[in-house]
Formats: sequence, C-alpha cells, structure tokens
Amino acid sequence: MILNLKIILKLFIYSIINIFIKSTNNIKPNSLLLIRLDAIGDYVLFRNFIEPLKNNEKYKNYTITLLGNSAWKSLSEKYDHDSIDEFIWLDRDRFIEDIFYRTKKLRELASRGYEVIISPTYSRDFFIVDNLVKLITARKKIGSVGDFSNIKKWQKNLSDNYYDILIPSKSIVMFEFERNKEFFEKLLSTKLNTISLNMKKQHNRLMYDLPKKYAIIFIGASDKYKKWSVEKFSQAANYLNVKYGYDIVICGSRADSNQASKLEKNHDGKLLNLVGKTSLIELTTVIDNCDLMLSNETSAPHIAVALKTLNIFVIYNGSHYGRFTPYPKEISKNYHVIYHPDINRDLDGYKSISNNYGYRTNLYIDDITIKMVKDKIDTVLNNK
Repeated sequence: MILNLKIILKLFIYSIINIFIKSTNNIKPNSLLLIRLDAIGDYVLFRNFIEPLKNNEKYKNYTITLLGNSAWKSLSEKYDHDSIDEFIWLDRDRFIEDIFYRTKKLRELASRGYEVIISPTYSRDFFIVDNLVKLITARKKIGSVGDFSNIKKWQKNLSDNYYDILIPSKSIVMFEFERNKEFFEKLLSTKLNTISLNMKKQHNRLMYDLPKKYAIIFIGASDKYKKWSVEKFSQAANYLNVKYGYDIVICGSRADSNQASKLEKNHDGKLLNLVGKTSLIELTTVIDNCDLMLSNETSAPHIAVALKTLNIFVIYNGSHYGRFTPYPKEISKNYHVIYHPDINRDLDGYKSISNNYGYRTNLYIDDITIKMVKDKIDTVLNNK
C-alpha cells in the first residue's frame, strides 16, 4: 500500500514537471541518440555493440550521441570515443531524487531533436528512460519490448506507446551480453557473431606502485545483500597470501572504507588498500595487472572478464541468476562462481525458479563459508 502511494506521488510530481518541458520541433539531420543509463556492469556488457551500430549501413552517415550514466563517464569517454560523436551525461540518482536537476536535464534534452532514438535497455524503467524517450523529439523511436522486472504492467502498457518500434525478445532468461546481441542483430538486420566481450588494454599511469604478483579482493557491491562479510574476505586474503604467495590489493568504493580498514588490520602479509582511492580508469589498470580477483557480484568482475583476467572468483547469493551470473563458457572460461549452498544443492531447480524475470533471492550471502571459497580456488588453481 505504502509502495503504491509512493509510485502515485512520484507519477504526480513527474507529470507536473513534464507539463513545463517544451520539446523542440527542430530535428538535426542524420542524427541518432543512443540512450543507456543503467549501471557500470550493464555498460560493460553493452559497449561492444556501439561500434557495429556506428559502422552499420543504416547508420554509418549518422552522428551518434550517447546519453549515458555519469557513473561510467570516464570509462566510456576513454574506450568509446571512436564510435561516439558526442557524449551527454546524466546522474541517474540525482535525476530520481532532485526535482530541480531533473527539470534542468529534461529541458536540456528536450531542446534537441534527432532523426532516431535507440534505447536498447531490456529492463526498461518508466520514470527514467521511458520518460526521456517520451519527451525528446525524434522521427523514429526504437526500444526493446522488454520485461516487467523494473516496470509495472500498467506503466509498460502506457510507455510502449512512446516508441515507434519495439524490438522483440525471447521471453526466457538470457545472459545480458547475449540479450544485447539479440537486440542489435534485430535492429541492424545482421549477425554479430564476431563481436566479443572485450576492452582494449590501456596503459594508464598510476600514483602508486602495484605488487608484482597480487590478488584483488573487491569488497564493494551495489547492495548490502550482495556483500560477503569483511571478516570472511580477510580470511580469504590470508589464505591467498599464505598458500599461493599473492600480495593483496583491496578495491571498492569510498562507502567501503571502514570495512577495508578492518581487513587491513587483520592481514599479516603485504597489502595495498586502494578502496575509494582509484578512479574508474585507474581501477581498470589495477584489474588488468592482477593475477586473481575475488569479488562480490558487482561491476568489477565484468570489467575483469572484458580485460581477460585469468582467475575471477565471484561470491554470489543468486540474485538475477542467468542474466549477470554465471558467465556462459563460450564468453568466459575464467569466471568461477561460489554459490550459496542452497543453490549448489539444487542448481537445476534454481535455474527453473530464476525464469521469473527480475527474481531476487533472499538467500543470506554469509551462508557461503570460507571453506567453500577456499575449495573453489584450490580446484581451479590446482587444475591449471
């Protein structure tokens, strides 16, 4: 009941803002707006399809503007500048919470007109992406038919009408890279079997010296329920140091600083604490030079896969199974999952349950024991 009232209030406030947004009638010839506003990991699993879009016969003479999430601004400007003619950045959290920022950005974006808008996000959201598609002028607006994981049925029924074309999708759980491939193959009317998940190696100068042989312990994640305890990470760090001779580099966001300090105090070997101290670009360099990563399920392992890191271990409580974890072997053989014990006991049954899109588990991530993590690491490293 309270949730429904919040949605109604948000709809009312945003509808009032929309009244004061005047969309332009001027359309820039041969212009394309590509909208992608989800998180860093989603971006990594999407970005390799920008170049084939740019080079496709349909759009090769178009100027492409990317409207992206400012969370991955530095990464995209570094890696995608050859395929993107102009970048526009939007702070997703502020756009939701700050009505003045929202109004300003809507006015800015509505003052532009494009020949084509393309929004490839499968799990559309009504108040952000769909609202932008509604207000920005374009001769043709193309999106994904999508699912209901981020949107109510009545919202989707309404916002489907904002698009001229909705690209159909298989109504099964698909790994997100494959979902993006499905969208762009249908959009571009061509097979994209040669497109792989990758990021070109960059030589970025760092302000600190990295160890010669090190394992990354990535303690951050977007949600608390995805975070393994720092005490267990500390035990795993000591194990990697004592048994395999790895120095330890801790990574994460500023929000993880206190937890990183706890881990640092409990570690006996060499340790470099970079939590909250690296830019996103610097983090790619740290990941690119590591020998092993042990991480929660978050953006860092996706970056590691794209950079071809050899040993990636992910502690995973089962949320969104099949969409972001585990990796299909044809995409990466270096990504290894330590599942919650309930999932391990009935993996096939869990796969069936996960066919409910947007499925989020209530399994407690700290039920994953340090022994389970050690056993997985030993199995993988001893078979190489």
